[in-house]
Amino acid sequence: MPHYSIRLKWLGSALNKIRREAGLTIEAAAERLHWPQSKISRIENGMIRAHWGDIQDLLDLYAFDDPDQRKALIALAKRARERGWWHAYGATLAHAFADLITLETDSHEICTFQNQLVPGLLQTKEYALAVVGSSKVWEDRDEVEKFVQVRAARQAILSREDPVTFWAILGEAVLHQRVGGTDVTRNQLHHLVEMASRPNITIQVLPFTAGATTGMYGPFTTLRFAGPGVTEVVYLENLTGGLYLEHEDEVRRYDLAFNHLRASALPTDDSMRLIATAADRL
Repeated sequence: MPHYSIRLKWLGSALNKIRREAGLTIEAAAERLHWPQSKISRIENGMIRAHWGDIQDLLDLYAFDDPDQRKALIALAKRARERGWWHAYGATLAHAFADLITLETDSHEICTFQNQLVPGLLQTKEYALAVVGSSKVWEDRDEVEKFVQVRAARQAILSREDPVTFWAILGEAVLHQRVGGTDVTRNQLHHLVEMASRPNITIQVLPFTAGATTGMYGPFTTLRFAGPGVTEVVYLENLTGGLYLEHEDEVRRYDLAFNHLRASALPTDDSMRLIATAADRL
């Protein structure tokens, strides 16, 4: 099965929309450019990494003259051909997870709710080793180590020159789940307090006393982007991969759910005190 990257999918979707607005069929566009029809079809379906020059030719054909959008689409085509640092890990990463790393790198805001464990972007190495090692997805120790290295490398988006804005809501159970033993869990909780001191990171705790909330349906992550294509995606992670939701109505429901969770969660200062108290009790 071919790997449809998120960037290619967004680029193809945008080009498909522009072609239809120009009143051209795939057959007519291919004839004008002397290309096989399959080439345009595969570009629009996100099945090939088209050269940015081809994208420029398509936009010229469609008389698409929005300078900002043209620039953004060509930049998107160039980025889609780049190999990110995570490609070095090859088969260690499922396609869905590799796409998640691409999305995290491109996003400007990430919001996540986790009811059972600390989100990957905030995990210490020891905590991540315990989580991944217990999943039984990888039996080879080297694969576990590589995957944990990837998780650590992902965290660079929180400290880069233009860092991602990250908002995490943690179910109170996360503070009491002893992952990797007492010392690992205590260090992880202290790490959460430290990370929350950064201006681009907000951490709240959803207490047990909040009662019934939308968080009972499980964890989820929303990622927001600037530029062409989809502006927001919901990611639902599972044991062997993940599911992306892009439909506007679905995304809106998750946005609403996160807002409700944010309102039900403790204020940030109270959340930090609860995390610190949980660490001290270990």
